[in-house]
Amino acid sequence: MDAKAEKIALFRFGVIASLVLETLPRGELTRRAEEIAARHFDIPASKRTSVSVDTLLDWAFRYRNGGFDALAPQPRQDRGQSRTITPQLADLIERLKRENPHRTGATLLRELALSAGQDTGGISASTLYRFLKQHGLSERQLLAPPAHKKFAAEHSNQIWQSDMLYGPYVQRPGGGKMQALLHAILDDASRLIPHAQFYASQGLDASLDCLRQAVAARGIPVRLYMDNAKIYRSPQLARIAASLGMLIVHTPPYQPEGRGKIERFFRSCREQFLNNLDRKQTLSLEELNDRLWAWLDVYHRTEHSTLGTTPLLRWPRDIEHIRQLPPATDFRRLFFHRLDRVVRRDCTFLLQSRFYEAPPHLAGETIEARFDPLDPAVVEIYFQGKPEGIARLVDPVVNGQLPSPKRSQAAEPDPTGINFVDLLIQKKNEEEPPW
Repeated sequence: MDAKAEKIALFRFGVIASLVLETLPRGELTRRAEEIAARHFDIPASKRTSVSVDTLLDWAFRYRNGGFDALAPQPRQDRGQSRTITPQLADLIERLKRENPHRTGATLLRELALSAGQDTGGISASTLYRFLKQHGLSERQLLAPPAHKKFAAEHSNQIWQSDMLYGPYVQRPGGGKMQALLHAILDDASRLIPHAQFYASQGLDASLDCLRQAVAARGIPVRLYMDNAKIYRSPQLARIAASLGMLIVHTPPYQPEGRGKIERFFRSCREQFLNNLDRKQTLSLEELNDRLWAWLDVYHRTEHSTLGTTPLLRWPRDIEHIRQLPPATDFRRLFFHRLDRVVRRDCTFLLQSRFYEAPPHLAGETIEARFDPLDPAVVEIYFQGKPEGIARLVDPVVNGQLPSPKRSQAAEPDPTGINFVDLLIQKKNEEEPPW
């Protein structure tokens, strides 16, 4: 699967995850598919912004039967055939309807006929109404106010919420101070914290490490609610989520209601933990985490007012619904980052500001480096999907003491007896007359 196909497959999994990760009652599958079809997406390698119900159900069927690889795009069977509504015409219809949601179907057909001419000859009123409804462009859909309802997960690990909190300043290795950042994950049903930890960074590496330890401790969630920031929309996170069978849900900008419970946890963390730290003492990052985990033990054993019990007692009630990774799964490699790098002529490549050595036969080739971003001591090399060994960190001093590799001498080929100049002379002699 090439990079383009993988990107499309990851998009399709993200769209249909809510259709395939749970056993749905009769009729619920179709209802959810219709809700998804009413949304708009940034579809990779396509100018369209929506997906039909039939396509969603087809993707769900292919995923159940063939797994993630089955979501890769296949050659279209109807390639070259005309369609009633072309992508250009669909874009025009969408812009007209969004420009004025009160436009009726009859008005749209007349405006399209006058502006697009012959392109609308095969569009009937029923086709247009069906297109508007499927793409969320009906007047009712466009003017519907956003609804915010209080919700709660039914089972443990059904919904996790993830967020970050700015913490106190701690000692910086080597001197000085730096601000610690708390990455935490909360289980919606039980309010249990699968993992929380202070890091020196607010980037994706810290967030993925927190998620890795949470999954190792408490299993795999069905959904993970995350912020809408750009770093949380990385292909690294999308690949990991697809491999785990987990849906990443990004809350819309300026609408953090989907992560309200973890915001409430952070409030408790400030009031009960951060405000009680000795501000005259500057802790190290390790000391701060030790104090955090000691407080979390108390939090987990304290009765929650909404639950009527403690998070530690509520979470195992749904143990039969909790998914774990198969024992044979290489959990550590599941969270490896994957980056493409070009091997230089000296058989080295640059990764996280450090040079690594690759096998000599890969010089000039583009390889895929797989590594743990928080522990890049081991970097695995893949070329065209096949493993090529472990990269070695370059030591220029040691390399300067090693002898240069000598090119192997190939065996001398047998002489052919063919010479260009001799052949020209021979041809000239044959063409000259004998007199």
